[in-house]
Amino acid sequence: MENSHTGHRQRLRQRFLASRARGLPEAELLELLLTYAIPRRNVAPLAHRLLERFGSLPNVLAASHNELTAVPGIGEQAGVLIKVVAQLTDRVEEGTTRTPDIGPQPTLFDMEPALGPLFDSELESKEPPMRIFANNEIANSLAFIPQAAQFETYEEFKDHLRERLPYNSESTRGRRANHILNRFFPQERLDVPLAYYASYCATQEDLKPALFYHVLKAEPLAAKVAEECIWPVLPIGRVDRKDLREFILRYLPGIGASSQKNTLRSLFTTYDLLSIGVPDGTTLRFQVHRGTFEAFLYILTAEFPQPGMYRFEELEEGPMRHWLLWDRKWMHQQLYNLRDFGILSKVSQIDTLRQFTLQYDRWAALRHYFEHPERGSLALREQPAAVSKE
Repeated sequence: MENSHTGHRQRLRQRFLASRARGLPEAELLELLLTYAIPRRNVAPLAHRLLERFGSLPNVLAASHNELTAVPGIGEQAGVLIKVVAQLTDRVEEGTTRTPDIGPQPTLFDMEPALGPLFDSELESKEPPMRIFANNEIANSLAFIPQAAQFETYEEFKDHLRERLPYNSESTRGRRANHILNRFFPQERLDVPLAYYASYCATQEDLKPALFYHVLKAEPLAAKVAEECIWPVLPIGRVDRKDLREFILRYLPGIGASSQKNTLRSLFTTYDLLSIGVPDGTTLRFQVHRGTFEAFLYILTAEFPQPGMYRFEELEEGPMRHWLLWDRKWMHQQLYNLRDFGILSKVSQIDTLRQFTLQYDRWAALRHYFEHPERGSLALREQPAAVSKE
């Protein structure tokens, strides 16, 4: 029997090292891992038992040591080995996002947008390195980000997420909380425009474009997909999963099949839940569309955070169009709405002279609108009857 186990393990290792190793099922990968902790037993049933208990290999790695050792057959040594692999995985996938200045995952305030002015010079940092885009946490971000302003401190909000995120494992809740916080609050502060804005959003439709904008600021690969894969084919209105995979491999040629799958799933989920695109089988469909006035204000003041005069071209060639796919004429209409609210002092479209003038910085503009005593009674200008076909 021992010789049989030895031969099976040797064949399993050889298959792992072979060219088809990336295709090993989760059960066999987990079985191979367990052979190094349990040298003289058939661990295949134990691998299947773990997957049945936790549902997937990522969930096995995310389980706590106590949860693992509660599974019959998993002792101290096997539990420790699994947690070592889990920590190594975390450091590979998350550690590359850290910079000396700001922490794990830069977001809106961390880097100069390729297509717009810097948000705030005091928060300037280098562009984060290219990495896989996984653990999108979009649904939980939509649910919990509006609650941030209710907490006095960043630590209180972190504790809230760790307690309330909808995962059974405490370890998983902690990891997923960190994904949300590192992406949206990298400065470990809640006194930021996003928390303020989210607390005033009347509907999720106001919040979704802001979160999409932040996600793409934090995730270089997602921004590249928007700029170089989706925007150029906007007239066609769709992109296939196969084309997305090939595009991802251009920037990350060494990532494995599992990381490819997770990244594609995260992209589809992000576009779907934040209403930028619609998954249709293996195809992502999208089109020019309108946003909301509040979202337009939020992102405009993120791209142009200081008072001053700006050209229409800066607006039209930035994230509002290339990422959010907002209708150009609708965007122009919102400039006049902002002028009516006193946030813009001037909007000019005379021949080739097309420019607008902001008279507030970002914080002042947001407060001027959301704390305006007549905000509920001031009517927006009538919007175009239909989205233009561009």
